[in-house]
Amino acid sequence: MADNNRGRLDELQKELAALDQKELDEVAYVLSLYGESSRVSRPDIVPMHFLGRFLGIEQHSDGTAEMKLGAQNENTYGVAQGGAVYTLADVAIGFSILKTLEEGEKVFTLELKVNFIEKGKGAHLLAVPVILRRGRSTVAAECTITDNNGTLVAKALGTFYISGRK
Repeated sequence: MADNNRGRLDELQKELAALDQKELDEVAYVLSLYGESSRVSRPDIVPMHFLGRFLGIEQHSDGTAEMKLGAQNENTYGVAQGGAVYTLADVAIGFSILKTLEEGEKVFTLELKVNFIEKGKGAHLLAVPVILRRGRSTVAAECTITDNNGTLVAKALGTFYISGRK
């Protein structure tokens, strides 16, 4: 196993040597995600999945979620990419529902609609999810996304499925 790892490390080193500074910065960002994920060990927080970590999404204990803006989630014009904003809303709502689940239950997104109101710019975006109604197997929820100045960036409305109910 050690020989396999050594060979793979040598290959990676050659690939890294061929990258320019911008590409090296991007690789360093991705590698930093692994260190951050290992440091999170709070019982009130479900560990963030890779896509959420990659986009810079972090949960807060008050139920909100924050996405740091940067190269990992900006579009061609230097503002938050729509798919990243959509994912922020989905993650924020999903994690707020996760906190209400009983053992053995899981949550899945059935549908999510996002209205984009303003450009997502600044240092971060803040997502505030609200569960509108929880039924036996579905949840209706919304999420308001603002920038660090409090400007409304997007509003999401979704339906989520709860599986594993007895």
